[in-house]
Amino acid sequence: MKTLSSQDYYFSIVAALKQKNVPPGGEAMMEAILAAIPSGARKIVDFGCNTGWISRRVARAFPQAEVIGVDENPAIIEVAREVARLEDSTAVFSRTETVALPDIISEADVIICGGSAAFFDRPLDLYRMVARCLRSGGLLMDCHYVYDADVPPSLRQEEKEMFGLGWMPDGLNDIVSVHEDAGLSVGKIKRLPRFHFEDSAAARVARHILHMVPKMQELAEAMAKRRRLISKLAHHRYPYLLIARTGEQTVAEGVTQRERTEVPMASDAITSNRHVSARGPTVARRSFWREAARAVSLQSAYP
Repeated sequence: MKTLSSQDYYFSIVAALKQKNVPPGGEAMMEAILAAIPSGARKIVDFGCNTGWISRRVARAFPQAEVIGVDENPAIIEVAREVARLEDSTAVFSRTETVALPDIISEADVIICGGSAAFFDRPLDLYRMVARCLRSGGLLMDCHYVYDADVPPSLRQEEKEMFGLGWMPDGLNDIVSVHEDAGLSVGKIKRLPRFHFEDSAAARVARHILHMVPKMQELAEAMAKRRRLISKLAHHRYPYLLIARTGEQTVAEGVTQRERTEVPMASDAITSNRHVSARGPTVARRSFWREAARAVSLQSAYP
């Protein structure tokens, strides 16, 4: 059996558990993204969409837009499509290799990278492709965690190995520089409060069920181990939203070149003329056990 990379193994667990793929900063980041999307946007792309939560939220808020979620991982896209059907979402999902993406996402009004850039080894190539695919004046909404200078190196190394990260930018300046080298002009940088995952009652019940099912204990522990690491990292990082565009450079709100590493925490209320759907969230259940069994079988291929 082919040996899985740590990145592939992580995504196999996400697919098995049908996890909600929140961007850096969670719900606060999602609200910031929705507030920044122009009301007239017609084509919105969720790049590296994972299980599609961001895509579905955007599709509900902007029903007039074509919302496309793209990802290279077939299991992730299968889950995204299944949940979209169950929620009656208008978002569409495509499993596409990076080299073929321009055929699908060209002339986009908005491209969202909800943390996906961290999984690419060559970010400059990624952002150059994004710049080519945006229409003139189009927006890139790029979500990142930026780490404190005193974060223990051992934690960052453990994060890289456990999640299979590629690009680990050296601070905010590094991210902005790559954007600019790719031909994108950063117009706004927003720092959000530190984000901690809540251990909800539903999550505790799900873990309890998994531990009661034969051969599922290992899967539950694999994700619990990653959550424990995320909890440690949460004390050493802030989520950032960078909004960049093609064309002329805009003025970043309150951020100068020297201040990029010390952006004031955003405290303004987020408003938007987005449309809110009356549809409520639906929990996908149909193929949970099939995906979970698949993830367990894949464990033997993970070193």
